[in-house]
Amino acid sequence: MFRGKSVLLIGLGVLGTEMLRELETSGADVRSILDDRYEDLPDSGRHRGPISDLPEVLDSARWDIIVVAAALISASTLNWITKHARRSNVPIYVLPERSSFDPSEVDHPDLSQLIRRPGITDLFARTSLRVDSQEIVDSVAGRRVLITGAGGSIGSEVTRQVLRHGADVVGLLDRDDCLLHDLAVELTGQMHDPRIPLLHADVQHAQQVDRVVQTFGPDVVIHTAALKHVTTLETDPTNALLVNVRGTANVLRAARAADVSKFVNVSTDKAASRVGVLGISKYIGERLTQGVEMASYRSVRFGNVIGSRGSVLHTFRIQALHHEHVLVRGRETSRFFMTAGEAASLVLSTLGQHQPGGTYVFDMGEPVQILQLANAIVDDLVSSATIQLEELRTGEAEHERLFHEHEQPVPTAVAGVQRVEPAPLTLAEFDGILPWNEDLSGLIPTRAHALLEDLLHHPSTT
Repeated sequence: MFRGKSVLLIGLGVLGTEMLRELETSGADVRSILDDRYEDLPDSGRHRGPISDLPEVLDSARWDIIVVAAALISASTLNWITKHARRSNVPIYVLPERSSFDPSEVDHPDLSQLIRRPGITDLFARTSLRVDSQEIVDSVAGRRVLITGAGGSIGSEVTRQVLRHGADVVGLLDRDDCLLHDLAVELTGQMHDPRIPLLHADVQHAQQVDRVVQTFGPDVVIHTAALKHVTTLETDPTNALLVNVRGTANVLRAARAADVSKFVNVSTDKAASRVGVLGISKYIGERLTQGVEMASYRSVRFGNVIGSRGSVLHTFRIQALHHEHVLVRGRETSRFFMTAGEAASLVLSTLGQHQPGGTYVFDMGEPVQILQLANAIVDDLVSSATIQLEELRTGEAEHERLFHEHEQPVPTAVAGVQRVEPAPLTLAEFDGILPWNEDLSGLIPTRAHALLEDLLHHPSTT
């Protein structure tokens, strides 16, 4: 693939240096290297400059291939590079995001085999998230980690990274036994492995959660289990109350009773706007986590995970392939996106934060216009599907944000990650509104919505 090719390499960090070695070993002619740290790099006689020099470098010579080896490059920068590569009719290849690599295996023997043409995920969801891998290792290595919602998009990726960072045993809790089974087979090649016990339980049932936590005995709990679809939750808010709210309270209560040392609750940027049932229920989860008043219990808030089950990317592809149209709600609607790997890395990096409690929020850069994403998906599929605009529905915001107007974010030790303190809601206060043993399954939607509002606005006593 590379022998005899004239290559322009972008990025000369740890992975870029390894990529350079492999390119030259394969017989490629790497004639220029661009990196924003060019002034600090040793001069080997090749042209080196910042990435912004790309247009001039492309015009200065004939190039066969561009290889982007900067694994921390953002989607916006990659879009810009791709635009200029297309203008010059030069194929472009990229390395996967940094979260895809095991820190102990940077010198991958087949790194050149991993590069690929940029896809939708690269162009719309990659971020420049930098995490301290050693800090993650220090938090999970040799420990027993329980992951709720382990079969989901974020839960399964968190599982992969926790195992990669040396966890002793990882308990996989989910109410979908098929997802658990498939994940176990994917990770180990077998249906049973003592290192990843499958814990079939539903977080909305306190007794099931108590039994699992007491039996498994985790050192760390990562709570990703949740219902996330706006339309279904708006139709029946009772499910949000049962799973997103009571489920979080059940897991927190069980973790405290078992003296779990570290706890991370996975939230969403919709908790900042609190426009609909999903955002309200997830913000209540943040309040409950803060209300436990344990320094090592915290939440993490980020935007949409592109490509996850039921995500807009997944939905648009189904519509284009099977219905010849893509439905976009609102011409100007925008959302924040990140990849599942980066979301999992952000969750795990939160474990090592030294500030007490709070909600940790990643600066995801500029939001993506959904109409632009829809057009890109249609082009990627080489589809004749048409784009059809619809009105926003109840519970949907035109633009999402990362912070509520009354929140005051402060920096953290992780670059690009800020911290806010939700108004705490203690488990005792929660039980006063929603007794833990009260059957909620028969609630009518209006009553469930009223209870969500009560929990959202309940005054903090701390």
